Formats: sequence, structure tokens, C-alpha cells
Amino acid sequence: MAHAAGTDLADLEFTQFHPTALSAPGSKFDGLLVTEAVRGEGARLLGSDGERFTDELAPRDAVTLAVLDQMKRDGTDHVLLDMRELPESRFPSVFAALREAGYDPLREPIPVAPASHYVMGGIAADLEGRSSLAGLFAVGECACTGLHGANRLASNSLTECFVLGARAAKAASVEPDAGPPPDPPDWRFDPPLPSTRDAVWELAGPLRSADQLERLLSDPYPLARLIARFALEREESRGSHRRLEVPERDPALDEHHIVCAGDGLRWETWI
Repeated sequence: MAHAAGTDLADLEFTQFHPTALSAPGSKFDGLLVTEAVRGEGARLLGSDGERFTDELAPRDAVTLAVLDQMKRDGTDHVLLDMRELPESRFPSVFAALREAGYDPLREPIPVAPASHYVMGGIAADLEGRSSLAGLFAVGECACTGLHGANRLASNSLTECFVLGARAAKAASVEPDAGPPPDPPDWRFDPPLPSTRDAVWELAGPLRSADQLERLLSDPYPLARLIARFALEREESRGSHRRLEVPERDPALDEHHIVCAGDGLRWETWI
């Protein structure tokens, strides 16, 4: 909606993937996030042979890729998260949610798979939450301030909301009257269809290629097309953005962000 109103967007190529979401296809619990804190307390990731296959304490993007590799080797749509040695008292809400979904973490390993989790990009905003559109402030996951870089650290978004929420409220309280709102565009928001969600996962997931991203450019959902354009424009691998053709980070692009205004993309340096 912000894009339709003419607001600048930035960094849409940076999507973080959580490595351990409950794999329960067809269930309302499919995609339930199992916090990485359980891995910090000793939960292990196992392949179909019951053997541990990765360092569970590695960064999210590294664990996600390890899980995908293991799924490919096993020919399955999930791996197993073994929480049987964890004290339930440490994670009562996690255990309760998994039991409600039909799994008992104390008796059996839990099927998990990576899932899209957090978008570092969004409405380009300054450190007071001010966007390029007069009168529009953005805070939280809808915003892109550059604070999370290319790969957010766990729970930093909570701190961002506390700090920038207060700063934005203070700035907005003294913001001059922006005048009458712009004329509404012809476009109206419709939520993405399941086919778009599947396409974004398949074509702009944890591992991306130009061929796949170009296929996403024809998707009917505007944001899906923008994600593809941003990901095609950044010809390097950085943080959560992994391009198969260019697996290394390009130092020349340090502190450079892609910004979208209307139909055009431009590069900006944020320091």
C-alpha cells in the first residue's frame, strides 16, 4: 500500500529464513516457529538416519542451508528436531503449542523445515520513522531503517520497536500538517494467493538464481514482483540474500542499498 501511494521502499531482497518451523502440511500449525533458544539449550537437528548433521548454534542462514541440504540428501520435506532431553519448564509455551499440534517433544523428535521469517527491507524510513511520503511514519517489520543490515540478529527487532517507536511518536507529534491525502490509486490491496506464496518460496527462497527470479517477475502480486527485481539487481551474496551465480559478497557494495520509487530502482549509500 505504501508503494502504491508513492513511498520509497528499500532492501526487499533481504528476507531472513528461520531454520526450524514445524513441518505439518495441511495443518493450521504448519510453519509454527520453534524458537532457536531450544537449540541453545541442547536440542539437536537430526537427519532421517537419526544422526546429527550440523552445528545447531550457527547463524540462522547457515543452519537453514544445512537443513535444506539434509532434506535433499534424505529426499524428505523436513528434518527432525530432538528436544527430548530439554526440561519442559524452560519452554512451557513451546511444548504446549507442539502438543496442541499433535506432537509430544518429550517422546519423539519434531519434524521441522525452514520458513520465511523476517524481512529486513520495507518502507525506507529514517531514525525517526519518517518515510519519503509526507505524514507517513513506519516502525517495525514494515520499515527499513538499515538497523538490521542484511541479516537481523535474533530479537533485535523488539529493541528497534521500543526505540524507534518512541522516536517516531515524538517526531510525529510535532510533524507539520501534511495537507490533504493524495488521490487514491486505481490499485487496491488484495492478499496474495496461495500460488504466489508458493512461487515466492520456490523462486526467491533461501537460494536464488537469475532464471528463477526472472520467472517471478510475471507474478500477479506487486510485492512478489518487487522482491524479484530487488534480488536480481543485487548481483552478490550478502547476509540472507544468496545468489547461486555470485556466491561471494562484493565489498564494493558495502553500505549500498537498493531503493524503489515508483517503477524505478536506484542505489543509495547509507552511512
